[in-house]
Amino acid sequence: MYILEVLSGPLDGKTWAFDREITIGRDDALAGACITLDRYISRRHAQVCDAGGGLVLADLASRNGTRKGGEPITAQTAIVPGERFIVGRTLLRVMRA
Repeated sequence: MYILEVLSGPLDGKTWAFDREITIGRDDALAGACITLDRYISRRHAQVCDAGGGLVLADLASRNGTRKGGEPITAQTAIVPGERFIVGRTLLRVMRA
């Protein structure tokens, strides 16, 4: 089990638990992690998946992109628990529960 945590902005400290995958977005009908206060986040923006022991971050063709290490990601990208990434203007990380 994992925890997705917001590290900046008005939702600082907000968390969502997930087992295998979680979609991040602005539309609660499409996203398990709904961040409505960041207008730079698309309705269905990004996804984090457990890919057989490792985590994978993917941008879902969002308008403003997803960044890791300051660089936009263009394909599925491996991340490790605790590594920070930005969706819209919101800083996030995934931790093991």
